[in-house]
Amino acid sequence: MKLLTLALTYLKQTFSSRSVLIFSLLMPLLFTVVLGFAMQGMGPDDSPRQWTLLLADEDRSPLSAALTRQLEDDPALEVVRVPDGELASRVDAGEAPAGLLVPDGFGAALLDGQSFEVHLYRSAKQVMDAQVVEESVQAALASVEGILDTREIAAHTLQNLGMPIPAESLEDAAHLWETEAPLEVRAAPVTRLKGTQIPIGAAQSSPGMAVMYVLFLTIGGGSTLLVERERGTLRRLLVMPLHKATLVGGKLLGIYLSALAQLALLILFGRFALGVNWGQSPAALTLMVLAYAFAATALGILVAALARTSAQADGLSTLTVMALSALGGAWWPIEIVPPWMQSLAKALPTYWGMQGFQDIISRGLGVSAVLPEAGILLGFGALFLGIELWRFRWE
Repeated sequence: MKLLTLALTYLKQTFSSRSVLIFSLLMPLLFTVVLGFAMQGMGPDDSPRQWTLLLADEDRSPLSAALTRQLEDDPALEVVRVPDGELASRVDAGEAPAGLLVPDGFGAALLDGQSFEVHLYRSAKQVMDAQVVEESVQAALASVEGILDTREIAAHTLQNLGMPIPAESLEDAAHLWETEAPLEVRAAPVTRLKGTQIPIGAAQSSPGMAVMYVLFLTIGGGSTLLVERERGTLRRLLVMPLHKATLVGGKLLGIYLSALAQLALLILFGRFALGVNWGQSPAALTLMVLAYAFAATALGILVAALARTSAQADGLSTLTVMALSALGGAWWPIEIVPPWMQSLAKALPTYWGMQGFQDIISRGLGVSAVLPEAGILLGFGALFLGIELWRFRWE
């Protein structure tokens, strides 16, 4: 009962402040709308964007032709064929974010089982767009590998049956890969959304601003412990018949409940004001909200434990939140940043929060899919709490 009383007292004191209401509730709603429009994805009627890919095929083999077909069938790409010698200069001139050169010998090397690289020229002026195009090129190359695997399986089967391998086996394999499903997989229920792609617009800004501004709220809540310590409030509370664990638990519960309230508001705003599809599984969304709020709350208390004064905590909070948000994918889709940044992001709780929310929003997945992200967030929270209990000074 004492724990709940302390938590409710914290909530009352926090949300009675006009500055808190503006910064923690009004500003994230505003930035969600502004960034949603800036990233061009605010409505269901928006036509999907296409990125131009310049293509020069020096090989002109059946496999390079199969690669070209895969690229041309990609709805995200507009493939423009150019002469071999003009590719690099036209990419540098800004005609397209990227250009693909398929060198001579590409098909022959792959048929011999050798590795062979294509050359992708990326524009220095359109770095983010080039990253998107590169993902599509990688997917097309994977399809070509699938064609080769189909041919190899067919050849191996014919060899075991003592039958000759037809000369047109590669063309047959390509035809099967492009027109037929090599495997028929049946599963129910199906939760994955059709036509998923890199999140843009409100589908990115809605969870992104929720992830970022919850950190501002929880770290600000943790800083109140430092204010109370500087004012001597903590010392007076310790004289009362309250255990330290009750004091910390009451503060934690209050911050946690405020984080849940803020997340709920931003999710409802995204759903009903911006039309964001917050998934097909309320259970999965609830699990992610509970897990991320816990990790954010523990991080807020950790900052209070590491800072010496409330002023230091305020400065540290801004730096911490901005860094975690930018690197963790809250400001932009993590898929468009360089690979080294994607690897670095995996060490941050914001990355796992965004991955879990995007599994729900962009990929339409359920509870089983977000269990790893939720588990990692709970692990972050336990780690932060352990460090906080070890480092926090009451006086």
